[in-house]
Amino acid sequence: MELTATLLAGTVLVIGGVLGLGVGYVARRQRDHPAAGPLSMMAIPPGLAGLCTAGVVLAPQLPAARVPLAAATWLLSVTPAYFLLFTLVYTGRRDLITTRRRRLLVAFYGIVGAVAMLEPLVLAEATVRTVDGLALPVIESRTRIVLVVLLTVYPLIGVCFVLLGRFLISPRNMYRRQTAVIMLAASTPVVGSVVFEAGFSPHPGLNLTGVFFTVEAIIIALALFRVDFLSVEPVAPDIVLEEMDDPVIVLDESDALIDANPAAAPLFDGQTPIGTPIDQYLPGLLAAAAAGEEYVPSERVAMTDGGEVEVYDLNDTPIRDQYDRDRGSVVVLRDVSLQKRRERTLASLQSVSQQFLGAESREEVMEIAVTTADELLEYPYSGAMAYDADENVLRPAVFTDTLAEAFGGADTIVSQVVEPGDNDAWQVFESGEPMLGKPIEDPEGKLPAELGESLLYPLGDHGVLGISAGSDHDGFSDSDRRFVGTLATTTENALDRVQKERELRESRELVETRSEQLRFFNSALRHDLLNGLMVVQGHVDRLDALVDGEAADRVKTIDDWTQDLARMAKEVRSMTQTVAGETDGELEAVDLTEVLTEKVEKFRRGHDALTITDETGPLPPVRADSMLGSVVENVFLNAVEHNDSETPAIDVTASVDAESVTLRIGDNGPGVGDERKEVIFDETVTSEASGSVGFGLYFVGVMLERYGGDVWFEDRDDGRDGVVAVIELPRADAVA
Repeated sequence: MELTATLLAGTVLVIGGVLGLGVGYVARRQRDHPAAGPLSMMAIPPGLAGLCTAGVVLAPQLPAARVPLAAATWLLSVTPAYFLLFTLVYTGRRDLITTRRRRLLVAFYGIVGAVAMLEPLVLAEATVRTVDGLALPVIESRTRIVLVVLLTVYPLIGVCFVLLGRFLISPRNMYRRQTAVIMLAASTPVVGSVVFEAGFSPHPGLNLTGVFFTVEAIIIALALFRVDFLSVEPVAPDIVLEEMDDPVIVLDESDALIDANPAAAPLFDGQTPIGTPIDQYLPGLLAAAAAGEEYVPSERVAMTDGGEVEVYDLNDTPIRDQYDRDRGSVVVLRDVSLQKRRERTLASLQSVSQQFLGAESREEVMEIAVTTADELLEYPYSGAMAYDADENVLRPAVFTDTLAEAFGGADTIVSQVVEPGDNDAWQVFESGEPMLGKPIEDPEGKLPAELGESLLYPLGDHGVLGISAGSDHDGFSDSDRRFVGTLATTTENALDRVQKERELRESRELVETRSEQLRFFNSALRHDLLNGLMVVQGHVDRLDALVDGEAADRVKTIDDWTQDLARMAKEVRSMTQTVAGETDGELEAVDLTEVLTEKVEKFRRGHDALTITDETGPLPPVRADSMLGSVVENVFLNAVEHNDSETPAIDVTASVDAESVTLRIGDNGPGVGDERKEVIFDETVTSEASGSVGFGLYFVGVMLERYGGDVWFEDRDDGRDGVVAVIELPRADAVA
C-alpha cells in the first residue's frame, strides 16, 4: 500500500513536471505568436517544481528532503511574475514591458522566492509523516514568511485577472472565447494553492500547486496554438451593423467572405456565399479598395431605380488583433450613385453659367433659366416673372410650353399679372426668401393639368423664378432645393450683370455726349473767342495812340481785361483738353526756377503794395507743360485777391526730395477754414467764391492732377494770419 501511494504521487508529479517542460519547449518554438515566449517561461518553473516535489516523494528523509522542497518553493514563487508578463503581452500591453522592468520584476520575485525558501530550508520544524501509506515531510509550524509571500504573490495574480477581465469585455478583443478559457485555466493553480494552504489535501505535505500550474499552461497553450479560437467570426456581430443601409462585408486573411449584413445581399444575387473568395462575386473590389478608387459592380448587380449603374465609395478597414496582426478586413460600400448624379447636375449648372455670360437682355437670361429648369432639372412647369417698376406688378416673362398649355396658351398666361398682396409669388419677391408655393386652385376646371406644389425663388429686384413637376411629383428634396437655389442665384447674378452693362452703356453714351460738348466748347474757345479777342486787342492798340488823359486810362483798362480774357481762354482750353483726354503733346521737363522768377517779377510790377519774398533758390526741372506758369500765377492771384491786409505779403519756399519738388506759397490774408480746405478745389466752390475772371483754383487742381502732382492748403505754422498753398510736383528726372 505504501509503495502504491508513493508510486502514484510520484508518477503524477513527474508527469506534471515533464508536461510543464514540454509546454515550455513547444511554446518556445511558436515564435510567430507574440505571447509564446512569456508562456514558455510561465510553464518551465512549475514543471521543474513538479520534478523537485517528485524527488521529495521518492526520498522523503530529512534533512535531505529540505533542499528539493526549498527549490520547489522558489520556482513556484517566481511563476506569477512570468504570468504577469504573459498577461501584458496577451492583452496588447506589450509597450509596458521594457527590458529593465522585466528584469526588475523577475528579480523581485526571485528575492521573494529566496525568502520563501528559508522556511522549508532552515527555519521551520519539519517531521516525516505517513498518511495512507504516503510518507512526506510536513512543516509543523508555519512562520510569518508564508504570510509575506502570500501577500506578495496573490495581489500580483489579482492584477492579472483584472487585466484579463477588462480585455475580455474590450471591443478590441477578437478572441473572447479564447480569453475566457485562459481566465478559467489561470484559476486552476489559484484554487489548488488555496485548497492546499487550507489543509484540504490527501497528505499535509503533498503540494500539487506545480501540477496545477502545468495544467494551466497546457490549457493556455491549446487555446493559443491548437484550438480554432483564432477566427474573426466571433467579432463579426460587433462590426457588422445589421441595420446599416450600406452593404458591409467581413473578409478573412485570405480575402474569403466570412459574413455580410442584409444590405449586402443584392451584391451576391440574394445569397451569402460564406467561405468564397470575394473576387468571384465582386471582381475588382479589393483592387479598387487598395487604390482608394470608387467601385462599380459587374452587370449582374441591380441598377438604380433610374436605370443608372450603382457606384460605391469603399472604406476598407483592417481587423487587427491585440498583437497588431492583420486577421482580415471589413469593407463598407457606401452607395454614392445619387451623389454622382448630383455632381453631374451641378457641373451642368456651372456650364449654364457660361450661357448666362452670353446673354445681353433680361429676357435672354430668364429664357436660359427656364430652359435649364425644364430640360436639366426636369421640371416641365417652369417660368419666370419679371418686375414691372412702372406698374409695380409682376408680369409673366418666360415660361415653358408645357406651362403655357396648362394655362390654355401663351396669351392666357401672359395676362396672369401678379399685383401686390398675399399671392405667394409677390411674397417671395417682396421678402427675398424662397417659398414652397401652394398648388394653383382651379375650381372651375379651366386648367388642363394640375400643376401641384411649386418652388418659388426670388431673383432680386428682377422678379421670381417658379418651378413645378406636376401633381404626381413626390415632393421636393433638399437636393432639389439646392439645385433650384443655385440656378436662381446664378440667374440673379446674370440679371444684375445685364442691368449693370445696360447702365454702363447708357453712362458711356452720356460721357460721349459730354465729351462732344467739351470738344465743341474747346473749339469755340480756340477759334471764335480768341479770334474775337485778337480783333478787340488790335483796336485797343490803335486807340492807345489816338487818346490821352482819362480816355487813355479807360483804353488801358480794356487792354488789361482783354489780356485776362485771353489767358482765361487758354486755361479753359487746356483744362477741357485734360478732362476730355485730348491733351496736346506729352508732359516734359519744365524749368520751375524760371517759371517762379517770371511770375514773382510780374506780380511785383503789377502790385505796388505787395511784398513777395522768394527763398526757393535753384530748383530741379519738374514734369509739367507750358501751362505750369498759369498754375503758379493762379495761386499767386488767389493769395492777392483774397488778402484784406493793408500790406499784403507772399512768401515762397521750396523743398526737394528724390521724387518731387514741393512749393509752399504763403500769404497773410484771412486764411481758409478746415471745411473749406476740403472742397476749395472743386469747380462749383471756386467759381462761386471767386469774384475774379477765370477758373481759379479749380484750374489749378485739374492741371496738378494731369501732372501727377497734388495741391492743398495748410494753416501757417509760424503763428501769423494767413494760409499756405502747398504744390507738389514730380521731378522730371524721377520719371522712368
